[in-house]
Formats: sequence, structure tokens, C-alpha cells
Amino acid sequence: MAAHFNWTAQTVREVLHRWQKLGLEGLWEKPGHGRKRKWTEADMTFLEECLEQEPRTYNSVQLAQKLEQERSINLSPDWLRQVLI
Repeated sequence: MAAHFNWTAQTVREVLHRWQKLGLEGLWEKPGHGRKRKWTEADMTFLEECLEQEPRTYNSVQLAQKLEQERSINLSPDWLRQVLI
């Protein structure tokens, strides 16, 4: 199973134990797991409006700097490129 799902053996054991304990509900991730994102849709809308309204062009480094300066959101230029695609 571990090879099929590309998981570690420990992960397979944990999933099987959750399934035995909780049934099918134990197979799904509960909400709230994982890292919370630093940005909101409003932050991306802000950047889109800047791109539409301002006559200049921006690269991802400049957009990341603008987002940090104006909205106190710190995203790397690489991550910002992925979010805006």
C-alpha cells in the first residue's frame, strides 16, 4: 500500500488505525490540517486591480514587494507567480 500511494509505512499504519477506530470517516482529512495561507482573495484582487489600473508593468519581485509594503503580506516571488497563474 505504501508504494502504491507513495507514502511511508508509518503513514499507512496511521491511516489503517484511524479507519479501524473511526470507520470511513477516519479516511478523510479533517478541515484545518496543513499550513494556513498568508494571503486572502482580497489580496489577489488588490494586485489584479493594480495591474489593470496602473500604466506600468510589474514583475513577480515587484509585485511581492508591493504586496508586502501595502498589505503586510510576505510572499516569495516564486510563490506569487504560482498563485497568480
